[in-house]
Amino acid sequence: MDAVRFERLKARVARELTPEQCVELGEVVQAAAASRLADVALARRSAAVSSRRGCPHCGHDDIVKHGRDRGGRQRFRCRRSGSSGCGQTFNALTGTAFTRMRKPEKWAAYARMMATGFKSVDDVKTSGLGISRLTAWRWRHRLLRAQALRQAERVGGVIEADETYFLSSYKGHRGWQNGNPPENRPPRYRGGPAINRGLSSEQIPVLTALDNAGGIIEEVLPNRAAIAPALQGRIAPGSVLCSDGHKAYVSAAVKAGSEHRRIMTPKKTQATKAVGGKPRRPGRLGLGHVNAHHERTKTFVNRQVRGVSTRHLPFYLGWLRALRRPDFSPEALIDEALSTLK
Repeated sequence: MDAVRFERLKARVARELTPEQCVELGEVVQAAAASRLADVALARRSAAVSSRRGCPHCGHDDIVKHGRDRGGRQRFRCRRSGSSGCGQTFNALTGTAFTRMRKPEKWAAYARMMATGFKSVDDVKTSGLGISRLTAWRWRHRLLRAQALRQAERVGGVIEADETYFLSSYKGHRGWQNGNPPENRPPRYRGGPAINRGLSSEQIPVLTALDNAGGIIEEVLPNRAAIAPALQGRIAPGSVLCSDGHKAYVSAAVKAGSEHRRIMTPKKTQATKAVGGKPRRPGRLGLGHVNAHHERTKTFVNRQVRGVSTRHLPFYLGWLRALRRPDFSPEALIDEALSTLK
């Protein structure tokens, strides 16, 4: 539809439609937008770039429309003005997770598959979508980059904090075959145990801090010494931080001006287990929520996904958080990926 006819249509809609017809027309528009999910998301992104008027290459704010590319997408050009401006061209995807990503007609179907739960790359290949295993794997990480970054900036109120551990993994690495192993150890095959018992450099800590309002902070750390820096500035003053006895949590609570509660798991003997413990008092502080979150995380990463490389672990943690959000949808998955810079 050309611009003139479209403006006339909008004027007639605003002037002549009854309230019932407005509701019906809204449903039709929503259905049409859902069927063209990627196109609508790209149009929104183009409108945002045009209104923000910022060059992704140099940050200059003097940009103009510059025709369309082979896919019909709007292009822009950064105009040179004195010492400012780079003169480069770009489109709505430049600088986002979708940069140089092909086959936009298949993005919506792929996003719907990811929004319904975990699908292996083999499942995607055999689904009839028409992309290879490697393409499915690459698209997954591009879409999940935004979800890895999406978490609470700060938690407050009653906070439960603890860390869980995953074995360091170089899944997909060819160093052992090429004679350049990333670690001085033999390769660990799927499901294989660690060489050293207990906590060691083979164990990668994942810090989780969540509050009673649903906010969550989740970070993959190099070691336990990074707990306090990871929480610095992210705990609201006056909060109550519940954790085990590790001194890093005490330090983080003191720096944030919060109270720290040390939660110790009671040790039960066979006799006390047979008699039964005391009933839990309502409102009593504990680590039940963060422990349940860790159990879901372990199940997702180790059983459903069947192992994740350590460098990609934040993407899958973000995927699990996204799947548990009530507002998560294919539309949100694409929009958030388009708004996230590389």
